Amino acid sequence: MNRAPVFLLVEPSPIVATALGKWLVNIFSNSQIMVAPNGAEALQLATENIPSHVLIELSLPDKAGIEILIQLRQALPASRIIATSWFQGRWLIDGARSAGADGFVSKDKLPKELLSLWKIFRE
Repeated sequence: MNRAPVFLLVEPSPIVATALGKWLVNIFSNSQIMVAPNGAEALQLATENIPSHVLIELSLPDKAGIEILIQLRQALPASRIIATSWFQGRWLIDGARSAGADGFVSKDKLPKELLSLWKIFRE
């Protein structure tokens, strides 16, 4: 039996976090959603709850998103991590993948691309 997905949204915007959380609950009705508005809270929630999926905004108010991504990957080797940003330069996408992201989704393409990625990651 598959475990219900546990999502960690690392998103500084309450509006975006709420919208993504509602969208995920509609897609994965038995899921648990946690929200961290910054890197420090993301690391704390991640180590306490071991989410199966992480969506991390790379522009965070307290630390560089790439730095937090590296730490999340080290703490959560089995979790699927998707980086996101309004910016979509090749350097940012490559940097996120090098830091341990399983994928990158530009926020202007959410939620269509995000759903496609998480369908691939489902077991």
